Amino acid sequence: MNRTTPRLRRSLAALLAAAALAALATAPAHAQGLDDERSPRIRIAGRTLPRSGDVGTANDPAIGKTAPTLKGLSLTGKKITVANDGKARIVLFLSHSCPHCQVEVPEIVKLAEQGKLDGVEIDTVTTNTTKDLPNWPPSKWLRSSKWPFRPVLADDGKLRAFTGYGGDAFPYFVFVGADGKVVARATGELPAATIAQAASRLASGEPFFEQKG
Repeated sequence: MNRTTPRLRRSLAALLAAAALAALATAPAHAQGLDDERSPRIRIAGRTLPRSGDVGTANDPAIGKTAPTLKGLSLTGKKITVANDGKARIVLFLSHSCPHCQVEVPEIVKLAEQGKLDGVEIDTVTTNTTKDLPNWPPSKWLRSSKWPFRPVLADDGKLRAFTGYGGDAFPYFVFVGADGKVVARATGELPAATIAQAASRLASGEPFFEQKG
């Protein structure tokens, strides 16, 4: 008969506890206390960007304004900040249930693989996240899509990050220059060639629109 002594049982218990902690560290975000893959609350520093019907045009009132800083949690439950660091960047808002986002993501992945986004940082924010909508959770969706831009900021239940950047539709692109100021914004599916051209202009500091006057 096999018997386990009390000392051996204690050793096994310690090993099992260590294994459980290791498993927790690699578990999906929603198993680590990030409820529904949403930040408890997004903190915004700086002035929020206005919503506008002129998004995508030279008349967008956000152009020239400093993009606000966002602070929250990543999809893996770690603290994350989206802020100006002296690099040109695209702040991209995605919703897991948005069919347009699902079409756009693989196109952006291809552009990254082709080097057509080089010179530009991509800050991803998952928003409008809920178990009640299709294609949940966003972490699984982005992982299966081989999304290369990590970490990903998880918006909160009130969509503070999204509304703080003036968003009203998905996907939502905010192009920010190296000086931290908004160069342009766009919503909906963008052709891959348009995204590549925008990234090139952003990286080189070229204006998106003809200068007035």
